[in-house]
Amino acid sequence: MSRWLLRRLPLSPSVRPLHAATYLLAVPLFSIAFLVFLNSSLSFLLTNLFHVAPSKLGSIVGTLGFVDELVAIVAAPLWGVVSDGRIGTRGVSALGYLAISGSLVMFVQLQSVYPGLIFGRIIFALGSAAVTTMVSAILPEMTHPQPRAISGSVSEEEEEVVSISPPTGQLAGMVGVFTGFGALLALGLFLPLPTRFSQYPDVTPAHAVKISYFIVSGIALIIAVWCYFGLPPPRNPGNTDTWQDIKTWVWTKIWGGDLVFVSTPSSGDSEGEGKEAELSGIRGLGAATKLALSDGRIGVAYVGGFVARASSVGISLFIPLFVNHYFITTGRCKPTLPELSKEECRKAYILASTLTGTSQLTALLLAPLFGLLTDRLYATPHLRNVPLILSSALGILSFTLFSLLPTPQCTAAFIYAALAGASQIGAIVSSLGLLSRGIVDVASTTGEGEGQSLLGRRKKETREAFKGSIAGVYSLFGAAAILILTKAGGKAFDSAAGAPFWMLAGFNAVLAVVAVGNGIWTGVKHR
Repeated sequence: MSRWLLRRLPLSPSVRPLHAATYLLAVPLFSIAFLVFLNSSLSFLLTNLFHVAPSKLGSIVGTLGFVDELVAIVAAPLWGVVSDGRIGTRGVSALGYLAISGSLVMFVQLQSVYPGLIFGRIIFALGSAAVTTMVSAILPEMTHPQPRAISGSVSEEEEEVVSISPPTGQLAGMVGVFTGFGALLALGLFLPLPTRFSQYPDVTPAHAVKISYFIVSGIALIIAVWCYFGLPPPRNPGNTDTWQDIKTWVWTKIWGGDLVFVSTPSSGDSEGEGKEAELSGIRGLGAATKLALSDGRIGVAYVGGFVARASSVGISLFIPLFVNHYFITTGRCKPTLPELSKEECRKAYILASTLTGTSQLTALLLAPLFGLLTDRLYATPHLRNVPLILSSALGILSFTLFSLLPTPQCTAAFIYAALAGASQIGAIVSSLGLLSRGIVDVASTTGEGEGQSLLGRRKKETREAFKGSIAGVYSLFGAAAILILTKAGGKAFDSAAGAPFWMLAGFNAVLAVVAVGNGIWTGVKHR
């Protein structure tokens, strides 16, 4: 039954059912679930447990988000490099969820905002960077085509490689679906936990928040164990000589050194291994960064990742903050007097989860559509950015209109939240699809795409050796967007509650310009 189902999914025939199920159900689903839970509950954590004044909420939330992404900017590419080595994507995913589990406990056990919550956010950022980077790093492993060599007049070194075009857009659409499920899981199950526990007479709102964080931490620990046993092992585990393996890993992965200086006679004979070493560590990150200029697909995908991560965090962080701020400033919810406004504070939780849930439900429903569009339009180079252009237009419209709302308790708020969700999932799915194509579609059949040789055929070449580095740079762009959004947007929120949404509209405008410009340039080249 599992094999029958697997054959009907857009996956490589070599993928085992356990690996596919673990990837789809554990990595994209729970990576976004824990992030959405923390971001959506953070303002309530600050008001109920730490009694932070409403006038300081935006600044503190922004600072914590700034620290998160400052760590992620460094951690995301490094996790990508580590995943290319002995630890593999499986080990990085497990370590990431372990860090998330520990950090959630720290959030409610540490007694201060500074430095207590800062330290907890750093640990969470390390874990979140690991698992979100693995979403894009594992995807090419699931769709990598099985090439067929065609013998003929060409020499063995210039052997033509023919492979079926991998359905990366369709799988990216599935990843988007499970990402949407993860967000709904956080909003429908995790976020309402404090309201359910606070219904008991002897449970205060602060105690309810603590219990909720402990429960979600335990779930993260279970997912870490699942990932370790359910994801595929590293493809190149290395030699059995442990000391030699350590020396090789440190020299090539950390310092970017040449494998020839540390290799044994048996390990240095392969040209392929030498090429992989050349693209390890710092060199791999450099090559992944340069691809933004040499391969239009990768460059546009990086900018799409910038907007996708900003939109995801913007929706999950600033919409609940907007709601909580409204209820507190209008006097309806008074965290310092829970016995007088317990029901109104509960309504704030419910409205925040409903608005963000509307956004994520829309994203869930539209993810397959954007995946299908990405695959269908990819064959026409000047049209392949249309899904990203569409998502950026929706983002400009929705975030601009949301910033003008006087109250979140209106029908328009739900409409704009739904449009924002459509923009978010379009950026996620389309950018992931382009990124994966840029990794696995290098050695496909002859044609006019990027990377074509002078003779019209491509030699055996691959970006698999540094796919983790590419995924790390992709996450790095997203981290940079959130770094700007959380710090500047959080600071501006205390003066104008709509400021973060104006910034998100601006980010989408940048994506639209880049995607349209690249489409025009690609169309001119292919005439």
